[in-house]
Amino acid sequence: MEKKGTIHMPKEIHEYLWLRYLPETTYKMYIMIGYLQTEKIRGDEATKKLLGANLKEENAIPKVIEEKKRLLKSLGFKYPENRQDDLKLLLDFNLIKIGKDKEDNVVYVYNIPVPKPQDILKLNEEELQTLENIKFEIKYQNAFNMILTLLINNNGNLMSTLEHIQTTTKVKLTDIKLVLEYLVKEGSISVRTQKDISKLKKADKIFIKINEDVFEEKRLVL
Repeated sequence: MEKKGTIHMPKEIHEYLWLRYLPETTYKMYIMIGYLQTEKIRGDEATKKLLGANLKEENAIPKVIEEKKRLLKSLGFKYPENRQDDLKLLLDFNLIKIGKDKEDNVVYVYNIPVPKPQDILKLNEEELQTLENIKFEIKYQNAFNMILTLLINNNGNLMSTLEHIQTTTKVKLTDIKLVLEYLVKEGSISVRTQKDISKLKKADKIFIKINEDVFEEKRLVL
């Protein structure tokens, strides 16, 4: 596929976490539709490019693929096996539209405004909470990385003050407490302290221990 113009992909596709539901090949097809729009490719030529595209899963982790298959199945969708399946999934998700121009040529375009997953898919409370968790992890990604790295460098056991953690990681005290609370609730770590995590001061001591089984399951990539 030649790169001529700039593909203007809606930022909401990332902000709304649609990538949680899009297999890699389906996401690549979404990008291709942006390319067709940019280059004004329509009609049979556009259809041929989409359905004949050699799209492969190159970056996905097997465990992630299996989880995505399970997720799509639970929502009533088929995991795509070919480009026609990819196209159907984008249509089912209301992420694209297929229309015709004045010359009766088929036109593939992005659906703007981009809908939110919760407005299109039948998401249960658990899945809605998962989306909120993902947003939280994205927002505090640096804090997660620094704190988890510190724990791993201490063999999964850390006795420290919050001030020491703050000095070592360069993470704000409020963010440290939020991330620790999240990891405790998730089960990835356990803590021992004299107060609730939210009430800890800089000088307060805390013992943190990684719970290996949960940690390995939840924290695939640090």
